This record gives sequence, structure tokens and C-alpha cells, in this order.
Amino acid sequence: MSQFEHKYKEWLHANMDSEKNQRRLQLLNKGLGHGTVEFLRSVWFPAVGHFDHLLPEWEVRDFNNGYRYLDLAYMPGGAKGGIEIQGYGSHARDLDVRRFKDLCRRHLFIIS
Repeated sequence: MSQFEHKYKEWLHANMDSEKNQRRLQLLNKGLGHGTVEFLRSVWFPAVGHFDHLLPEWEVRDFNNGYRYLDLAYMPGGAKGGIEIQGYGSHARDLDVRRFKDLCRRHLFIIS
């Protein structure tokens, strides 16, 4: 097992073990998307070397008083940042008009 795989599994399980939000726990149990894992493997881990302050499937409120989930939230100290990976499977494949409009709103909410 590579250093990335070991640290990744440890980090993901720590997030699952401490989670009380059932929807977020369900998303974590399902596993992160391929694009998110590849971003972590190819970009984040080589550049940063750890997953401290990085939270997967982080719940945020949108302007319609609903909930959205960021692929990754980075929250060191008082700072907050979000990372969205636009994977093909979850964001483009088999989109109907309603889902496309919702995806556009989601991007707007997250950017705002």
C-alpha cells in the first residue's frame, strides 16, 4: 500500500467515525468520486503531504435554504475554502434539462 493510499484511508475513516450528520455519513460511505480521489492523489497529496483541515462531502446551505455538499472543504484555522471536482459521472453523464439547470444553480451558489 502506498503512502497516499494509507493516509487517504486513514483520513476517510476518521471523517466517517466522527460524523453525526446522516446524509454526509451516507455520502462518505458511498465513497468519493473518481475525479476527487485522483485530484487528491495527483495534486493535493504531492503538494501538501497531508489531509489536515480537509473535509470531504462538506455540507453547506444554499440560497434556497437547501443543502449542498462540497467535494472538499479546506478549513485551516478561521479560513474557509471549497474545492469542487467536476467529474463526468456525477456532473455530465445522462443530464436532463432539470438536472442541468440545478447543476448551474449549484455552481452559482457555491461560488457566491
